[in-house]
Amino acid sequence: MKKTILFLMAIFALCGHFKAQQVEVEGKVSDTKVQVGKPFTLDLSLKVPYGWFVEWNDFMTDTLSEQIDIIKRGNVERTADADSNVIVQQQLTLMTFDTGQIQLPAVGLTYAKSFDDPMRLKAFTEPIDLYATTMVVDTLQPYKPIVEPIAAPIRMKEVFPWILVALLAVLVGLGIWLFVKRRKPKIDADGNIIKGPVIPPYTKAINDLENLRQQKLWQSGKVKEYFSMLTDIAREYIEGQFGVNAVEMTTDDILEEIKPLRFSTEAYNKLKDTMEIADLVKFAKYNASNLENDIAMNNMTDFVNESYAHYQDMKAKEETQQRNLKLAEAEGKEAANHV
Repeated sequence: MKKTILFLMAIFALCGHFKAQQVEVEGKVSDTKVQVGKPFTLDLSLKVPYGWFVEWNDFMTDTLSEQIDIIKRGNVERTADADSNVIVQQQLTLMTFDTGQIQLPAVGLTYAKSFDDPMRLKAFTEPIDLYATTMVVDTLQPYKPIVEPIAAPIRMKEVFPWILVALLAVLVGLGIWLFVKRRKPKIDADGNIIKGPVIPPYTKAINDLENLRQQKLWQSGKVKEYFSMLTDIAREYIEGQFGVNAVEMTTDDILEEIKPLRFSTEAYNKLKDTMEIADLVKFAKYNASNLENDIAMNNMTDFVNESYAHYQDMKAKEETQQRNLKLAEAEGKEAANHV
């Protein structure tokens, strides 16, 4: 007897398990008799076992069929029942403009045994026959005069967007005025344009590097911003000091263009290493270490100093050559005069 009871309990449990594994789909309308131009609702429901994946239909189109339009989509709601099933529901508000017998088509809802399961299955609701009628008119009632349009009061909700547009237009106009005013050159009493002090590229680069160091960007987690500003300083310095259009160039183009300047190998490699690690951080999501961040600043500072010293040496040599050339020309003219 005891074995029989245990056997029956096992069968009931197994049946319950099979019941919980069932997929059920349902579509219900608020009424099968609808009026033309009057909304009615369709309640969709899909029940799947817990852990299964439901790929809900977004109903992106405005029609459910040639005869039925979708005018509103309710929120998709998920609930669970006592049998560990998940129930996904949504209400659609529909409307038809056809009369007579029409059919609400079957709606397919997609599901799978798991999100990673490539096999997508579909459960379809039953088609529903509807009967659409026009508005009932009581011909026994006397005709009433047409009511003139009633002026609706203006609400703040309607006026607020226009106020926002007006404020935005004022701010844009003010911004343009300030921009033009700042760009307008200052004229002195003699009519000459007053120019501000011109900061040499080397001085500007050293100041910018020190300011960047003081901001401590990479220490606060802003590594990408840190390397962007570091390479911008280098590009502006190279362009201003050596006439290379570095601001518009890639790292490889810059390194190729500055080769004729004949910097020392050490200075060239410091720039190369810093620019390349900056590209990795900015474009390849490379996580630079604290040591690499610190070395990048030191390398860029050394490059600016060493390249500027090289520039000064080259400039001094050129001036010496020009001076010697002028002396030789003067001596040649003097010798010719004596002859």
